[in-house]
Amino acid sequence: MNIVAGDPQVELGETIPRFFTHWIASCFGHFLMVLLPLVAAWPHPLEGPDFPRWWSVLLFAGVTSIAAAIINANLPVTARELVKSVALGFALNATGVILKIA
Repeated sequence: MNIVAGDPQVELGETIPRFFTHWIASCFGHFLMVLLPLVAAWPHPLEGPDFPRWWSVLLFAGVTSIAAAIINANLPVTARELVKSVALGFALNATGVILKIA
């Protein structure tokens, strides 16, 4: 790997840190799918809302985000590529909701 001075691209190499970086980004996207409806309903909360347990959301996010991390692990660690991982995590959660897996 040749590092040029002033290169804005941060490279971790094709290693475990790159995999975990994309995994964390896709987990964040997964949580967005869970949190955005809660934020939208904040001013007018539902009576007796049924929230999932935090550990079940974390487990589902971690397991489904492994697929996103494997797909994106060959991408460099840049803002653009991390946004792609966030979007893929969001899409995986949406797919799980549609399929009634969650």
